[in-house]
Amino acid sequence: MTEVTTERVRTLIDAYGADPERWPADEREAARRLVDADPALAAELAEAAAFDALLDALPAEAPRPALRVALNAIPDRARLRWSDRLATLWPFGAPWGPAAGLVAAALFGVVIGVTVPDPAAVTDAASSGTATTTVAYDPVAAVAAMASGAGDLEYLQ
Repeated sequence: MTEVTTERVRTLIDAYGADPERWPADEREAARRLVDADPALAAELAEAAAFDALLDALPAEAPRPALRVALNAIPDRARLRWSDRLATLWPFGAPWGPAAGLVAAALFGVVIGVTVPDPAAVTDAASSGTATTTVAYDPVAAVAAMASGAGDLEYLQ
């Protein structure tokens, strides 16, 4: 059980009304004992009970037809469009820009892979016909050579 002060009982009455059954269960018994011991709190509780009785006497207003129509339309507006579903998977804005960048990078890789010759083994013309020289492949030099219009072996020398 928690310690309940006079101010806390006033707060309970203001927030939950005069019916102790509406008060939080862990503070209910201590608040009831405090109200029974303090005549000023008992008077405040009686005043709140009279106000609660006035509120309970008010008729409940029936909802207007326009409100019912508006409430019934909410599920129709709440249906997700395909773009909303895509946004839940990709929350960074339009996915077309990154997708186009990925396609461009893949296409560039395929073009470079197809057009650059394989320099694994180049026959050394100065040596005998059986001697081979292994050359390290430099992709930057290969791209520069292709851009400059050099032949397959010109940039390797």
